[in-house]
Amino acid sequence: MSPSSASEVTRTFVETNARILNFAEKLSDEQLRWSPDRTLSIAFHLWHLARWTDFFQAAVPGMTPVLSERLEPGAETWHASGLARRWQFDGAELGVSATGMEMDHETAAGLPFPPKEILLEYVRKVFAQTERNVQAIDDEQFQALEQLQPMTESVWSESTVGDALLSFLTHTCRHFGMMECLLGLQTASTSSG
Repeated sequence: MSPSSASEVTRTFVETNARILNFAEKLSDEQLRWSPDRTLSIAFHLWHLARWTDFFQAAVPGMTPVLSERLEPGAETWHASGLARRWQFDGAELGVSATGMEMDHETAAGLPFPPKEILLEYVRKVFAQTERNVQAIDDEQFQALEQLQPMTESVWSESTVGDALLSFLTHTCRHFGMMECLLGLQTASTSSG
C-alpha cells in the first residue's frame, strides 16, 4: 500500500523539525547570535520558527470538530510558560500573534535571546507537541475544510487542514534555508547535507 498524502506530509514535517534541531544543536551561542549588516540572526529565525510552530500546534485541535475530539484543547507554551516575561521580551511588539511575523526589523534585531540551551528547550517542547498533534491528521482530516476559529481568522483564510499544514511546512523550510545561509556566511559551508 502506498503512503497517503497526509502521512507523507506529516513524515516530512517531522523530518524537517529533526533537521532543524540537529542543525541548531551544533551551533555555538555566538553562531546563533551572529548577524551581518542589517540581517536577522539564526537565533531570531529559530525563535520565530518555534513561535510559529507553537501557534500552529495550538490551532490544530480547533481546525475541525474531529481534531477537537482527538486532541486536547490547544494552548501556546509561550504564553502558558510566561516566556516573554522570562526572556525579557515583554516590552517588545512581537508581530502577528507575538510570533515575529511582520515584526519591525529593528525590534527583531534587538531581541535579547536567552542562551542556546534555553532557546532549544522551547524549540524542542513545541516541536514535540506539534508532532503529536499532526499525527492526528489522517487523510480525511487532511482534506477537511478548516473550521473558523478566532485565533486563526486573521492568519489564513478558508482552506483545508492539508493546505494549512503545507503552508506551514513551506514557511518552516524557508526559514531553515535562511538559517543555513547565515551559517554559510559565517563558516563558508552549510550543515544540512
